Amino acid sequence: MSPQPTVSRSRRQRRRRRVRLPDHSVIGAVPWLRLGLLGLLVGLLQLVLFSRVWIVGMQIDLAVLTLLMVGLLAGPISGAAFGFGLGLLLDGVSGQTLGLSSLSFVLTGYAVGRLGQLRDPESSAVPVVVGVFGTFAALVLYGLLELMLNQSTRVSPGMIWVIVGTTLINALLALPVHNRVKRWLLPMLPEEARRRRRRRAYGSRSTSDLDVRIR
Repeated sequence: MSPQPTVSRSRRQRRRRRVRLPDHSVIGAVPWLRLGLLGLLVGLLQLVLFSRVWIVGMQIDLAVLTLLMVGLLAGPISGAAFGFGLGLLLDGVSGQTLGLSSLSFVLTGYAVGRLGQLRDPESSAVPVVVGVFGTFAALVLYGLLELMLNQSTRVSPGMIWVIVGTTLINALLALPVHNRVKRWLLPMLPEEARRRRRRRAYGSRSTSDLDVRIR
């Protein structure tokens, strides 16, 4: 009868080792590669699919929503860099004023990154709140920059409806997009470095309680 508890304990240990997340943050080029691939995929989806789909005059802005989640999760520097590259891609392919989206995306990504860095949000409601206010602020900022650079642009009820409607749609998609982006960026998130510091400080303890958990 004694070997059975030992076998079950060893099975639990093996299962715990299997679900432990690998520590990839020491690979220097991987964070930029992950951000680049994510930006390329999101930019192509926005240009090819979502920019052509309108729902009662409203549009899904996956580019802005992904930018907000990258800034919230990865910090201000990664958010600004991701926004700059994604904005250049959108402006260059769509034929808009080159650098307009990049400027608004850089400011938005950095601001949201600072918010996530200072507050370190834990609640699942935070991505929804960031999706609502961040989308609205990013679209308004882009509109203001376009008004300043293009004198022929005028504020119209249709433009206001697009901003409000896009904000509402992005609010519904904020949590799923946040979870997908976090799963993709998890190996390069700052929590990985905090886990390594905790391991060094508590090296004698079991590492099972120090694993990173997807919030």
